[in-house]
Amino acid sequence: MLPPSRIVQAVVIACTSLLLAYPSVSHAQSLAQEQPATPSPTEIPSANPGATASPTPGPAPSPSAAPSPSTPPPTLLPASVSLMVTGSPADTAFLQAQINAAIGRALRSVAGADAGIRYGTPIPSLVPLAPGFSTTYDVPVTVSGGSMNPVQGIVAVSVQNVNVPSAQPVLLALDDDPEYIRTDGVLFRGTIDAQRPTRVYYYHANVGTPRRFLVVLTGPADAVARVHVVEASAGPNRDVMTVGHAVSRSFVLLEPQNEGVVIDVQATPPFFQRDTPLAPGDGVAGAVDLSVLNGTAVTMTVMAIPPNADPSAYLGAQRVPTDGHNRHGTFALSDVERKIIAYTVGGPDATVEYGSRAQSPANVDPNDAGRDAGDYGVVHRFTFDVNNPLDMPATVYLYEEPIGGVVRNSFLINGTLTEVGCARLSQRYQVGSYQLGPRSSQTFDVTTMTDGGSNYPLEIGLTTTPPLPTTPPINAPDGCFPKASPSPQPSPSAAPPTSLPSPLPT
Repeated sequence: MLPPSRIVQAVVIACTSLLLAYPSVSHAQSLAQEQPATPSPTEIPSANPGATASPTPGPAPSPSAAPSPSTPPPTLLPASVSLMVTGSPADTAFLQAQINAAIGRALRSVAGADAGIRYGTPIPSLVPLAPGFSTTYDVPVTVSGGSMNPVQGIVAVSVQNVNVPSAQPVLLALDDDPEYIRTDGVLFRGTIDAQRPTRVYYYHANVGTPRRFLVVLTGPADAVARVHVVEASAGPNRDVMTVGHAVSRSFVLLEPQNEGVVIDVQATPPFFQRDTPLAPGDGVAGAVDLSVLNGTAVTMTVMAIPPNADPSAYLGAQRVPTDGHNRHGTFALSDVERKIIAYTVGGPDATVEYGSRAQSPANVDPNDAGRDAGDYGVVHRFTFDVNNPLDMPATVYLYEEPIGGVVRNSFLINGTLTEVGCARLSQRYQVGSYQLGPRSSQTFDVTTMTDGGSNYPLEIGLTTTPPLPTTPPINAPDGCFPKASPSPQPSPSAAPPTSLPSPLPT
């Protein structure tokens, strides 16, 4: 038997050999991060699956014991997923969201809608991806749920940023009728053809029972349609104003950069653009721009079904009854043009109003009573041309003034996002302040989308009179949802004496 000192020496030599044979994880990651993104063709790859390259097979897995009855099959985790994105560039937050969504769609088609999925940090680290470039990320994934034993693995996601020109939608389809989901079934169904890019804006709140909420795209029976999708979605959340605000805030950032995905849509299997559970009281909303790049028309269906139901059983079903408020229809966006407003320091304030019933887009069906009072789903663009003719500097304020009631807003001003808190009273609240030099001019490009759950119309404008610097706290007397101050509680009185006091001395 070897003495203890010789045993320790042998162990040290063996460990050193292993370290020399295999590079460290951090070193392997740094090598992966140093690899430059690979330029890809400027044209979009063919929709024909036979034209795509097969993924390079990885090393054969080590033999493992047979899975237990509750363990899902080893094919649950796909070896690789392909993703085509657009954007100038596609930024890291957008890439992360789309990578997770692509993996989630692939997994839920096998593991089911109720599978819990956790995504790890992609390797190498995400960086903005310019058009014409591609790269591959290894994403750690964990799947669990129900009686399923957790499954862990790595999914290779190949991402390509393809060149797709931005296509402004000419139609807006509004899906807010019924607003409250009380019945399982189809909430909206619309057709998008290659000649008319369309935006679909949906806004719903679930009532009564848990449901599964889906946005589904289907194509023709005998062909594949290639579709460009720019989408901002939010929820589920019980705070419906927050849901509507999150959609508008995200969309005014994504849409100017043309950040979206390119997908192939066919009749079977359908493409699940969104698939999320709704608890009673949850709100959900989204703005989706759809442009058919090649192929025939596609159909978009929005539905809420029982949690364990088969979506295919509902795709051809009739729509659920409307709620009578007529918040539906297809509207022409051709009349929604950029407004140019001139403002001269020292002159009258420059003002513009949007979101009023009188100025809402026209329904393309004259026989349909549906309307979009509030311009929900409409992107408004304003250009303020400002001139300071004075011999001194001037401070100019961009403000908003609620007219329709409780409202929140996001404004993209010369490419920078500004969010304004909740306001209710018709007072001017500051959006931004800007310094103009003597005898100078400046242009402000403002992009905004009305928030679902907020009330319109709204006035914005320029002035040299300082507006209120901030919106009030939400529960303040002048806030969106004021709360009465509690009445002061009376001070406790002294306990009554047990005996009468002694008489005062005379």
